[in-house]
Amino acid sequence: MVILNLPVQALQIQEDGTKDTLKVGRIINLEREFIDSFDSEWIENVRLGLLRFDDCAAAFVSADGLAVTTASCLRSLETWIRPGDTLFVAQDLSQEHALAGFNILQLIDLRKIDRIVDESNDVSDISRVDVIASEDSSYYWEYSWKIYDDVRLVMIPPVEISNFGNEDGVYPRHALDFALFRVYDEDGIPLETESYFAWSDRPPYTREALYIPMVNDDSFNIHSTLSDTFDYNGTTAPPYTTLYGMLDLYHSHGGTHDWTFPSGWNIHMSHPDLSAVLNFSVAGQCPQYGGPIIDIDMELLGIIFDSVYPEGNPRCVAVSTSGILELIETAFDSESLAEELAHQMRNGGDQYE
Repeated sequence: MVILNLPVQALQIQEDGTKDTLKVGRIINLEREFIDSFDSEWIENVRLGLLRFDDCAAAFVSADGLAVTTASCLRSLETWIRPGDTLFVAQDLSQEHALAGFNILQLIDLRKIDRIVDESNDVSDISRVDVIASEDSSYYWEYSWKIYDDVRLVMIPPVEISNFGNEDGVYPRHALDFALFRVYDEDGIPLETESYFAWSDRPPYTREALYIPMVNDDSFNIHSTLSDTFDYNGTTAPPYTTLYGMLDLYHSHGGTHDWTFPSGWNIHMSHPDLSAVLNFSVAGQCPQYGGPIIDIDMELLGIIFDSVYPEGNPRCVAVSTSGILELIETAFDSESLAEELAHQMRNGGDQYE
């Protein structure tokens, strides 16, 4: 039996549409179907693949320091850091744009301790240590962080596309809210990252078990499933939205207000497969925006960018990695980036086997 010293909220949609919700404490026994799936190495690789900045999360997606978050998170940074509102695509390493003053954190160690001891930590990789007390102060959690300050922008969509419809708190959504950046080491070389989430070229399956890892003061992992059974406006919400839906909204609103495209985008939209999945939703409370949605094989299927609360039940809204990849290969015309992500897909799983 596998026992994890982690707080978990679990939500499962049953075949008849009913939901089981389980909220447990820091010690949990995993369901039998997951006993062989989780081990200490899997947990460590997930933790090391996660990144954090300000109120947002991010995730490594390649062995060369490439990481993903949301465009909204990056554009919410201080004015001297934030990217512009237009499309940016670096075609090679030399074109990647330094985000001066931007720091990214990686949780490299997490320990439960009985008391706070005033002693220096001799681990060279640790940049900062936070100690958080439990609710009753009977024990503490010690968080050891590595801080990276050489972060460079690789790709970000135009704001009209990343925030298409400007409908926060609403689902269905049709927003391409993602951004890619690369972390560099102290020598100005792309960071070698053994732990990362391989980019998936498929959307989630209906009722597939998905996992939403997070790093903050309280929680680590949320177990969730694809949402295809909740009601809205007298009908049923679709499990996915597609590029077809984005084009339909653009034409239905006459390309005005929040449903406009940047100049020339209509030409870009003539190239991709319009049936590609754009957004989807999962049941459960969202952690920080920008965080990954993964499967049991540590493949990245989505990036969280919004929350909805139909009938008071929380759900996360994510942009699909399969839709992003389709647009990288076509509308964004970045063969090098598509090849880097495809290479990680071919080698996905090696980092934790």
